[in-house]
Amino acid sequence: MPSERSGQQLVIAGGLIAFVALGWTGLLMPALIRDIQRELGVNDGDMGSAYLLFTVAFLAGCLVTGWGVPRVGRRPVLVGGIGLLVIGSLAVLTASWSVFLGAAVLRGLGSGVVEVGVQGLYLYAFTGAFQTRAITSIHFCYSLGATLAPVALAALLGVEVPWQVAMALIAGAWVVALGLLALAPMDGPARTLGLPPSRLRPGMALVAAAVGIALYVACEVGVSSWLVRFLEAADIGLAATALTMFWGAMAISRLAVARFGNRQPPEALAVGGLLLAAGALLGAVLVPVVHVSIGLFAVAGFAFGPVFPGIILLGGRIHGRPDAVTSVLASTAVVGSIVYPPLMGVISLGPGLPVAMAGTAVLSAVAALCVIVAARSVAPIRVPVEA
Repeated sequence: MPSERSGQQLVIAGGLIAFVALGWTGLLMPALIRDIQRELGVNDGDMGSAYLLFTVAFLAGCLVTGWGVPRVGRRPVLVGGIGLLVIGSLAVLTASWSVFLGAAVLRGLGSGVVEVGVQGLYLYAFTGAFQTRAITSIHFCYSLGATLAPVALAALLGVEVPWQVAMALIAGAWVVALGLLALAPMDGPARTLGLPPSRLRPGMALVAAAVGIALYVACEVGVSSWLVRFLEAADIGLAATALTMFWGAMAISRLAVARFGNRQPPEALAVGGLLLAAGALLGAVLVPVVHVSIGLFAVAGFAFGPVFPGIILLGGRIHGRPDAVTSVLASTAVVGSIVYPPLMGVISLGPGLPVAMAGTAVLSAVAALCVIVAARSVAPIRVPVEA
């Protein structure tokens, strides 16, 4: 058995690698879509079905993890989920369209398990200021994976690596994460996280946090999905750069919060980020200068950095069961990604895409209000300032 220190190092290393791979995996189909369609002979509607299957399977993975961990233990659930990701990544090497769809389901299920399982493990394994740093660090890794994947995959295709091989390479990272987390200490006596509620029932507070995270993810995915289309006045290279800047700024923000964010309560950082993002998004829609608009979208990405990990950390203080909390919050986050981004397309056909993009500013402000309401259920935390 590993010592306590080496066990924590295994947890940290396994979680960081898993979340880089998680962010990368989520961008595989969008980044490789042209080659997938050309070789498998499928259209946009078919790819839409693949995206939907991945998302529904992701939601199922989140729910199964919250249900399964208390019953069978975190290790078999998390290791099994990563095993699905390894299989789903390698299956495309011999892909027909039906195999491709099956692989998308496996990757979605495994991604949902990792999303909930690793965050639950971090809430369980770490406390205090280090917990804030650890949770924010894995979300930085997710942003890093999402930022690097399109560029790296395009480079592989540029040197004539088949898209199947480019898609399957991430299996190596999943194998490493599986090995580390299989050895890491995970299960132990149940303990209660957080502090007693002060003004609002925990159930209602968790609902408020869940609505807040769903609205936030609706904004994040909505902006990411429609940014290039919104910047139609710019050439495609500049618009694609804007998307990279949005995700890159988010990654930088999470890295900064991981280092210095323990000086403020995570819910305060989340609320501040949501309000700053609301202002930046509204400005990006209204400003008539394309380059200024792009800069404001980057500001919004930076502001979004502490929001998701901040709400997860707040949830850990609201409710004492980390896997149940992360399951609820991650599941409702998926719902947000399913509902508003497609609705933006519908709004675009009527009032117009600028109205739909301005809607993300409104949702961001409402999400901030939800986090404020949820935070009223817990006593304030005082985190010592670290040098």
